[in-house]
Amino acid sequence: MRVALSADMEGVSQLEDWRAILAFDPAYWREGRAQMEAEVAAAARGLLSGGADEVIVFDNHASGNPVNVRPESLPAGARLETWHMFDLRERGVDALLQVGCHSRAELDAFVPHTYSPELVLHVDAEPISESHGRAWAADVPLLGICGNDVHARTLGSLDGVPYLVTQYTSSTVNARCAASLDEIEGFAEEAARTGGVPVKPPERARLKAFVRGEPLYALDIPRWQDARQPIADAMTAAVAPYLPYITTFDLTSEDAMAAVQDEPLVREGRNAFEAWLARAGGDSA
Repeated sequence: MRVALSADMEGVSQLEDWRAILAFDPAYWREGRAQMEAEVAAAARGLLSGGADEVIVFDNHASGNPVNVRPESLPAGARLETWHMFDLRERGVDALLQVGCHSRAELDAFVPHTYSPELVLHVDAEPISESHGRAWAADVPLLGICGNDVHARTLGSLDGVPYLVTQYTSSTVNARCAASLDEIEGFAEEAARTGGVPVKPPERARLKAFVRGEPLYALDIPRWQDARQPIADAMTAAVAPYLPYITTFDLTSEDAMAAVQDEPLVREGRNAFEAWLARAGGDSA
């Protein structure tokens, strides 16, 4: 059995401070990256113990450093790939596990967003999260989700998927641990043994995107595969104001980050992200 492991950072178990998710802050290099790697490795070990022959890891976190999970941090039997979620079935993937998951946009949770800051996506009447989009794109059984407590309470059409709360929200900018690495490994092992929950992608659905509170589009999509480019377009529109902060400088090592951490644009970037998070909290769910 070939299992895909979709990894994000905001919902990892040991993460407490929003600064640890972005490579232009020292907290990322001290804590965030290592914590994400440890959680991904624990989940991969569990999947392999539970019967997976191979684990394909997808680093889906946009920190400004393109490599949040290093190959050497993974156990034997697990490897990194950059395939698109929509292509997993044709790549021979049999099931999907999601780790480090955060809540969708407009919720009072730790770093709530959907793919990009200030982007909201609706499918028919349902506001969706990245868990929805990636599970529907993969179109294989969803073994389980590890992530934030608010996300667990607001899964909507994904209710019934096994869920391990790894992190409790304190605020949009702070969280606290809810699960150990051993618990994550055990959850992944059990999830692999049980085989997961079939998740049916939407058909003949209405996809709506909102950026910074304004409608971007409303499209009728015959199949979820037809959402691939519109979602990419919406992400591009939403993230555009933040790109100068994470693409201007080399952030691929701690030394590189340290060399630019006092640059005015980097300081402005930290302030811009903190201001977004101050606006981001919404329903308490």
